Amino acid sequence: MEPRPPWLIRQENGAIAEARTRAFLMDRFWVLERSADVEGADLIIQRRLTGRSLLDRTPPRLGFIQTKFYSSPSTTHYVHSEYVRDGEGNPRPEFFLICHTGTEDGTQTHLLSAEDVVKHFGATSEDHSKPNRFALPGKDVLIQRFQILDRRSALDRIERALRDADFERNRAFAAWLLPNVKDEVPPILPMYEEPIDNPWTDIRKEFDKLREAAQWASYEFATVHGYLCEIQESRDPEQAFAVIQKLEGESGKSVEIPDELFDDALLAAVRSHKKRFEQLTEAGLLGAHIAMRRAIIERMIKDVAPRMPLARDDVYELTTEFDLSTLTDVRHRSRIVKAAALWPKESIHGAFGDDIDMPETCGILKAEAGIVTAYLAPGRYSYIYLVKEGSRGDLGDWSNWGEWADTPGTWADRIKAVVETFATTILEQVLKDRFDA
Repeated sequence: MEPRPPWLIRQENGAIAEARTRAFLMDRFWVLERSADVEGADLIIQRRLTGRSLLDRTPPRLGFIQTKFYSSPSTTHYVHSEYVRDGEGNPRPEFFLICHTGTEDGTQTHLLSAEDVVKHFGATSEDHSKPNRFALPGKDVLIQRFQILDRRSALDRIERALRDADFERNRAFAAWLLPNVKDEVPPILPMYEEPIDNPWTDIRKEFDKLREAAQWASYEFATVHGYLCEIQESRDPEQAFAVIQKLEGESGKSVEIPDELFDDALLAAVRSHKKRFEQLTEAGLLGAHIAMRRAIIERMIKDVAPRMPLARDDVYELTTEFDLSTLTDVRHRSRIVKAAALWPKESIHGAFGDDIDMPETCGILKAEAGIVTAYLAPGRYSYIYLVKEGSRGDLGDWSNWGEWADTPGTWADRIKAVVETFATTILEQVLKDRFDA
C-alpha cells in the first residue's frame, strides 16, 4: 500500500471503528442518527421496544457508544470523564466504549462499560495536555478481560444495562408519583444472568418464584409487610436471604411465613454463582468462559442431533482441551460408543449391589489440567411432555396415566436442555480445576 499521512490514517481508522461497531450493534438495537458527538457518543442506540416512545413521560433510556480504533497496543486514547461518570461521580450505566484493532482476518473487538473504565483506568490531572479524561492505553485495553469472544453475550450485557437503567429511572419516577411500588418486579442483577452453570437450580427462574411468593404474602401479612416488600423489590438474591433471616424471627408469632421463602437450594446456588462470577471477573475470564460454554453446546448439538434418537446404551463422549490459564484455544474430540466399551460388564454396581452398565447418565470420565473428558447417554432422557393429567384406562395401570406428546421442534431444539446439563457438568469441572485446585 502507498504511504498515507497520519491525518488520513486517523480518519480511516475512525470510519472503520464506527462501521464495525454499527454492524455489531444493529443485530440487537436500533442505531439512531445524530448530528453531532452528543454525550460523548459516536453512536446512540435504543432497545427495540415498540410499545414505548421517546415522547413518553418515562421514555426508554438511550445507550451512548463511543468507538475507538487501536492501530497497535502502544496507542493511547482518551475519554472525557463526564462521558463516563454522572454528576455524582457514579459510572453511567448507559455508556459503553467499543474498541477495535487489526484488519481483515486479524480483527478483534473489545467492550468496556463505564464501570470497567472507572475501575481499571485512571483520569488525567488538571495540568495534563488532555485534562480530566480517562487515559486508555492499548496495552491495557486490548486484553482478554475486555475482548468480545461471544457476540451474543456482549450484546446481552449492553441490553441488560439499558434495561436496568430503565427500571431505576421508572422506579424513581413512580416513587415520586405513587406512595409505593408493589406490582413491578425488578430485573435480577446482571451477574446472575451470565450463563454460569450450577448443579442446583435455575437461579433467575427460582428467584422470580421466590419474589412472587413474597409479593402475594405482602398483601396478607401486615406485621411483616416491610420485610416482605424489601425481599420483593430486592435485585440481589443474597441480600434477599439476609432479610429472610430477619423475617424468620417473626415466624410463628402472629403470622405464618411462606415456606417458599426458605429455599436452601436457591441460596446454595446463589452463593456458588456469585463465587464463580467474582472469580471469573477478577481473572478476566468471564468472556472466555461464556465462549467455551457455547462451543461445547454447539459441538454436542452438531454431533448428536443428526443421530437422534440414540439407543439407551449409546454413549456420547467428548474430550475438551483448552488453555487452563485463559480458557481459550478450545479443541474438541468426540465419539459415540456403546456403554460396554467404557464400562465392561459387571465392572460397576448400583446402590443395592446390582450390576449396572454405567455410573450415571452424565458424568466425568477423566479430568486433568487443561483437559476434561465427559460422557452422556442421550437415549436415557425423556423428550416428551405431559399434555393432560389423568388415567387413560385401568386406574392401577400407571403406564396409561396421562397424555403425552413429543417436545416440539427439531432434534437440535429437543435435546437443548440435555445438552445444557452436559455443558454444566464439564464447566463445573473446568472451574473447579481453574479456581479450586
